[in-house]
Amino acid sequence: MLAAMALSGCAQKVTTNAALEEARAAYKAAQANPTVIRNAALELKKAEMALTQAETSFQQKADLATVEHQAYLSKQHSAIAQEIGNQKIAEAAIEQASAERNKVLLEARSTEASLAEQRAAAEKEAALQALKEAEAQKAAAEQATMEATEQRLAAEKAMAEATEAREKAAKLEQEMAELQAVKADRGLVMTLGDVVFDVNKADLKPGGIVTVDKLAAFLTEYPTRKVMIEGFTDSTGSAEYNQVLSERRALAVRRALIDKGIEASRIEIHGYGEDFPVATNNTTAGRQMNRRVEIIISDEEGTIPARTK
Repeated sequence: MLAAMALSGCAQKVTTNAALEEARAAYKAAQANPTVIRNAALELKKAEMALTQAETSFQQKADLATVEHQAYLSKQHSAIAQEIGNQKIAEAAIEQASAERNKVLLEARSTEASLAEQRAAAEKEAALQALKEAEAQKAAAEQATMEATEQRLAAEKAMAEATEAREKAAKLEQEMAELQAVKADRGLVMTLGDVVFDVNKADLKPGGIVTVDKLAAFLTEYPTRKVMIEGFTDSTGSAEYNQVLSERRALAVRRALIDKGIEASRIEIHGYGEDFPVATNNTTAGRQMNRRVEIIISDEEGTIPARTK
């Protein structure tokens, strides 16, 4: 029964979207405004086209960001159309106010001096106030249009930046896979096993050099990142010998990176000898796992947290 309920839940389809509903309402309101129909047909058409694209994307189950972006563009075009209509109303008010002002002046000339002057002054003042208010409305409409355009451009820029960020993240994931690096608390961690060194030696074998080449290419592409190279051994031999060997192996990797053109200031090393084992030293397999070099790749700011375990 639970399986049937789960299948039923998966079968439900999303039939609405808040951004799409807002775009529909905005377009409907603009379409119902006669002034918009007469004076802003182009912007209304753009709103309609963007809304149609959003509807189509929604029906075709496109990603949410695409649907909401198209719905946002439709809503903005509807808003611009409304503002153009308001601007036309304001311009008509200015023309009417100017006509009324001329009428007042004409009446002032044909009436008695005293009453005509008083009435003309009052009516003139009213006309000037109406003109001032109409001009303020026009300026507000122009400002609203400009702000709507700026918001649209900002939304388009944000969409482009989000796309670029997704592409960069995907590329980084691919490069991590090629380096066989894993995400850990301290950053991206690569592990070179003891197979890249001869027994009790610190010279990189060909397999290790190939890995270092890949790491050097990665660091060249991301110049703000740094690395911490840490050497480890098993518990066979004296602690002093193991400490020196771990440092020599870390240093060998550092020198190889420098030979590939990586700045020395971006590379730190540390030898831990037999400390921090990752497996038991009581078996051959465990000791082999403990004989390793770990390379920690920093974040984009070059930060690598200190080792605590």
